[in-house]
Amino acid sequence: MPLWFLPALIAFFAIVSLAAGIWLLLHLRDVARVFRGDRPGEMVRGPGRRRATFAAVWTAIVIFNAGWIACIVIWIFVLGGEANTVVDAAA
Repeated sequence: MPLWFLPALIAFFAIVSLAAGIWLLLHLRDVARVFRGDRPGEMVRGPGRRRATFAAVWTAIVIFNAGWIACIVIWIFVLGGEANTVVDAAA
């Protein structure tokens, strides 16, 4: 595999995670609706209409978390030295 592949893979997963995080920030009411509680003092949804489904919110949460976890796994793989055996650095 070429030398640029692992940094490009980290960049791809970082961009995917960033996009999902931005989407979650833009749909905070729907995130609060998914995690709403019944007891006093728990998270409640603000006024306004519903825009995203439960499935869309959970998909964005899974994509967000999978993106940053993949970045950390690749980073640990590179820092640990295991990537040296699979990367062809001879140009």
